[in-house]
Amino acid sequence: MVRNSKILEVCIDADKLPTLAQNIHSALSAGATRIELCAAMASDGLTPTPLAIATAKQAMLPNTELLVMIRPLPGRFVVTSQTLQDMLQSITTAATLGADGVVFGALTESQALDLMTTAKLQQHAAKYGLKSTFHRAFDAIANSEQAITALINLGIHRVLTSGTPWGSNRSALDGQTRIAELLNYANGQIEIVVGGGVNAQNATALFALADNCAACVNANTFSLHSFSGVYHPDGQISANAIQAILQPSQLQETTL
Repeated sequence: MVRNSKILEVCIDADKLPTLAQNIHSALSAGATRIELCAAMASDGLTPTPLAIATAKQAMLPNTELLVMIRPLPGRFVVTSQTLQDMLQSITTAATLGADGVVFGALTESQALDLMTTAKLQQHAAKYGLKSTFHRAFDAIANSEQAITALINLGIHRVLTSGTPWGSNRSALDGQTRIAELLNYANGQIEIVVGGGVNAQNATALFALADNCAACVNANTFSLHSFSGVYHPDGQISANAIQAILQPSQLQETTL
């Protein structure tokens, strides 16, 4: 099993149950640190089934983390009272099945951070000892600095961002300047997880953002998140692609 000081989180498609365990094992053995388990990737990721969570948990390796997406419905990130109850129940299910963390987000109708809903989700996750990530709904928020401060105050552990506006179809490489600003603003108080088109070709430039951040002295303040950049066309995880993200010298050996 490859281990690296750089942190890579790999998003795994929970809908492919026959290959789920093998894909997780391949990703972790190649050096990934965390698995984000998501269903319905065509809808930007929804809550996986209990069977998928249980299958994923059995495939995890020591000193790695299983994060479960908590998002019942596609589309906007506004959470109704009924949706909130569904999300709270899904957090309970994820915890019961052995997840290490959960991933969620909630916005108001005006696309601001929904403080009340996020607080309830965070408190429920904390009750089970789960780490919490605020997903890329963050990229739909206009005042991201204000949102970062609020997430820190709520006790959220991580925030996933591309540094570009949600729906712009731009990659994290396009958002480098904004990501650097967020890293410095966060000042090591919350982990910035960078996702959005992360692959072996741009990982070096993205990891360099943390190297150039004075506040990033703690290795747990920055990580990369990849989905499409670590899969073969047939839906299997590419161990070479993961190793090339973490070890640029292996880039020429990568098979995507």
